[in-house]
Amino acid sequence: METINPDMPPHSIEAEQQLLGAILTGFCGVDVVHSHGGKGLFYDPVHATIFKVCAGLAANDQPVTPVTVAASFPTESLGVLAQLGGKGYLAKIAGHAVSPRLAASYAEVLGEAKAKRDLMDLMARAISDLNSGEIRASDVASKIEAALSVTETRSLKSVSMTAAIMDAVKDSVAAFQGDTSGRVSSGIPALDRFVGGFYPGDMWLLGGRPSMGKTGVMLNIGLNAARAGHPVIIASLEMIPRAMAVRALSEQMAQNNCAVSYANLRNGEYSAKQGEDMKRAAAMLSDLPISFLPKEFADANLLQSGARQILRKHKGSEKRPLVLVDYAQLMRSDAKSRYEQITEVSLALKGLAMRFEAPVVALSQLSRAVESREDKRPIMSDLRESGQLEQDADGVIFCYRDSYYIERAKPDGSDADDLAAWEDAMRHAHNRLELIVAKQRQGEIGTAHVHFNPAINRIWE
Repeated sequence: METINPDMPPHSIEAEQQLLGAILTGFCGVDVVHSHGGKGLFYDPVHATIFKVCAGLAANDQPVTPVTVAASFPTESLGVLAQLGGKGYLAKIAGHAVSPRLAASYAEVLGEAKAKRDLMDLMARAISDLNSGEIRASDVASKIEAALSVTETRSLKSVSMTAAIMDAVKDSVAAFQGDTSGRVSSGIPALDRFVGGFYPGDMWLLGGRPSMGKTGVMLNIGLNAARAGHPVIIASLEMIPRAMAVRALSEQMAQNNCAVSYANLRNGEYSAKQGEDMKRAAAMLSDLPISFLPKEFADANLLQSGARQILRKHKGSEKRPLVLVDYAQLMRSDAKSRYEQITEVSLALKGLAMRFEAPVVALSQLSRAVESREDKRPIMSDLRESGQLEQDADGVIFCYRDSYYIERAKPDGSDADDLAAWEDAMRHAHNRLELIVAKQRQGEIGTAHVHFNPAINRIWE
């Protein structure tokens, strides 16, 4: 059925005519086209316009017939339609309509031809990019891989209520029996009592002002998940992987009861015994299923491509993967305005979670409005430039350390009572962290209180 001509892209004019005929005669609706790729299924521009008119009529609950389509045809396209026979052409293709039983099969044929055309366009752009010499080969390869996902999802299928209910019951029974493989726990008990774990398809934001511990919390979640056997991807867009790794080393050494701050590890300020402890911690961490995507993967498409390559290696894992992004505002897209960029980034992160059935936790900056309030605990409106991120997120957690602000409000010492009150406040706030669950679609909100030592990246009850 598909036209085979080396000088022309793959297409089938006959299949396009017969599928449009089925729509014009009511044998099938426009949904069959939408679910297989939409207007792009039609190679012939006139056929694409005919379908667009049909879809517009259907969306407004108007009858879709040769007469109504001709009456609604765009003025600028009437000349081309007239060359084919005008209303007579619409009647002709209606007379060649495919049967309702075969409409979906014809849509699949056109979808396959469209996928081939898309791949040919992709390869042509890749060759042009390579010939220009301005783009690295690795970047071109990553863009190709990211774009190839279109061939995996071009035929969309609905999910019945029966299938959805069966999946929900299966997950519930597994949770009742203590099977946690379907979700990723944070490994921070106080937080898990609120959240219960990060589930497939979920996107969470972890926000906070600088020095509030959000990178430390993210890394703790990643280490805990990896220790439980979950493949973990950390898109480290702000720090190079070795900087993240030295924090992990400090945290592991603290777990082993031989704590050394990551600043001292980085500066080589430790004893020979602590050096041996560091080597043991390094051996333990090296076995964890954690992979880093450095700042070169800040592009939304490249991030998806990099994640896909890593997850392919863990395809046989029974544990859900976890994707961590540090941080969302550092991701890039081709959009022009900052608002459009953040919107595309948000959709890319949510799409990543949905496509790979992996929870995504992305760090997010907060606006300086926090600093102007007396109570500096973050609220939802503090999420910087992230209206779309806030809407798409399934949950939002804020990090808050009262000690940070108390320390900077130290009195000058002229009043002993003020100094004593400040010291008492510092003792109370020392190493305390609030994890504020400000949004959760599938659960309650509230605050988890934990201890946190930022110098060694350690969180405990």
